[in-house]
Amino acid sequence: MKRALVLSSAIAAHLVFGGSAVKAGDPRAMQLTYGPWTKMCFKRADGNSDCFISTAARGACHPSGGGLSISIRDEKTLSLLANFGTRHTLEGGISVQIDQGTPILIPHPECFGLGCRGKLDIDSPFIERLKRSQRITVEATDSANQKLSLSFPLADFAKTYDGPASDPPKIIEESPEKLKELLRQQAEKHQPPPQCED
Repeated sequence: MKRALVLSSAIAAHLVFGGSAVKAGDPRAMQLTYGPWTKMCFKRADGNSDCFISTAARGACHPSGGGLSISIRDEKTLSLLANFGTRHTLEGGISVQIDQGTPILIPHPECFGLGCRGKLDIDSPFIERLKRSQRITVEATDSANQKLSLSFPLADFAKTYDGPASDPPKIIEESPEKLKELLRQQAEKHQPPPQCED
């Protein structure tokens, strides 16, 4: 069951975030394009499902951007996943702020390759607050003392959260091996954006 959640999380992150990140040293990294909120659900072998409501910001060079995802496990367990890409580890945690509210700390983010992510357990009142708000901002500082900041609009969050999910690609339901091969083929087809300067 845990493997299914890890696989679903990895698939959602790849489809939505594409490994994107924020890098403050190169001005191209700050030229961000914000994507819409999307919802995708995955059926698990046990008949239950995992859903992800996600958005991403992509920059003009790689790594740049980041993303947010709300994970819903078995229609009851809620988590907020915040992703930053950086070539450096993060100093401290990731701060999440809804509109002008008090920042919430996600301690102990995990860093890997070109990114860092943090997970915060949330509840239904948190979701309701997001539905009534204008913006959610995530911030962190990396080990090079560069401030990373993304501010996502919440205008369509409620409609997306309460609406129907997009169908995941059929291959996701077939097998992890077929999915890995599909992701490898897609990576070969698409040229990555130019590298950000340090």
